[in-house]
Parts: sequence; structure tokens; C-alpha cells
Amino acid sequence: MNGDYVHNSMRRRVLTQTVGTGLGMVLVCTIGRAAAAAPAKLAKEAVKYTDVGTVEGKDCDDCSQYLPPASPDQPPTCRIVEGPISPHGHCIAFSPKPR
Repeated sequence: MNGDYVHNSMRRRVLTQTVGTGLGMVLVCTIGRAAAAAPAKLAKEAVKYTDVGTVEGKDCDDCSQYLPPASPDQPPTCRIVEGPISPHGHCIAFSPKPR
């Protein structure tokens, strides 16, 4: 009878470790996917952003990365530049909208 107890205890320990390892792997994969799904944006200094562009036709609102405000009381944003931007701003990451 004592042998059955040791056998069951060992089986329970192996099962617990296996389940714990599996859950840990699922957690790591989930966190990794979430981080990959939301890439970090670049700092304005890194892309030499300025609130007023000096090159005609290359303002932020002419760029494919430009995101217009969701409502009139919110500022526009950019897919790759961190924080609010000006529609008439400019940076070195400018990419013209497809025509």
C-alpha cells in the first residue's frame, strides 16, 4: 500500500510540473504575440519631426502614416511617430499617400 502512495505522489508531481510548464509556454507565447502586435513608435527627435514643414506637398497630412483625429477635440496622430502631431508638420519618415 505504501508503494501505491509513492507511485501516486510521483505521478501527481510529474503531472503538476507538466501542466505548469505548458501554462508557462502559453503565457510566454501570448505575451510575445501581444508585443509583436503593438510595435513601439519612434520619438519625434529620432525622426526629426517639426510642427511646421518647409517642403510643399510633404506635410504630415500628405503622408501615408498620418492618422486624422477620431473627433474634432483630439489631435491627429501618426502610425510611427509617438504622440500628437500637426497636420502641417514634417519628419524624415515621410511616405507619400498612394494616388
